[in-house]
Amino acid sequence: MIELHRLNGELFLLNSDMIETVEVTPDTIVRLINGHRYVVRESFEDIRNDIVDFRKKVGYTCIPCGVPLSPEDSQ
Repeated sequence: MIELHRLNGELFLLNSDMIETVEVTPDTIVRLINGHRYVVRESFEDIRNDIVDFRKKVGYTCIPCGVPLSPEDSQ
């Protein structure tokens, strides 16, 4: 979850796994895969950095398909 602020200053938590797009129009709009839309104070860069920091904190990993996890897996 990442912390975001609505334009009126209200703080809320957002499940970053639900984000489909973030666009700047000049307001920052976060659209979720369920169709909900939030206009927030944070910049595009702030949201991107918050998502990366959150995923590092909780241990998300990215393993490309076809890449062995260990030498034993490649045998």
